[in-house]
Amino acid sequence: MYSQFVKNMEWFLELNKGGKGQNYRYELVKRLEPLTDIHRFKVLKTDDIEYYNELLNIVWLIGHNIEKYPSFKALSWELWGYGFDGEEHSSNGKDVDEQLRIIDLLLGTQYWH
Repeated sequence: MYSQFVKNMEWFLELNKGGKGQNYRYELVKRLEPLTDIHRFKVLKTDDIEYYNELLNIVWLIGHNIEKYPSFKALSWELWGYGFDGEEHSSNGKDVDEQLRIIDLLLGTQYWH
């Protein structure tokens, strides 16, 4: 599941980069990009603790939204296995809800290349 998430995220970003004006969904996915590399994720702990806490919250929410998004069950186990820790933090609810929907979308086959 995790490898599919990573590949689909890369392809989503490639398909949606550029263009005119702001792309809200692209920016939300771009903020999730450190979840594709455990080293990059852990570096944020010392480089940008606020961003790191945002991602900790996303990982935590993935593990706590299995009822709503069944595909999150396998992803949460794999994230944990790769060393991605999760922890609850306050967040912008609208953006986080949209990020969770996008993560669910990226776990499908829509962006396979």
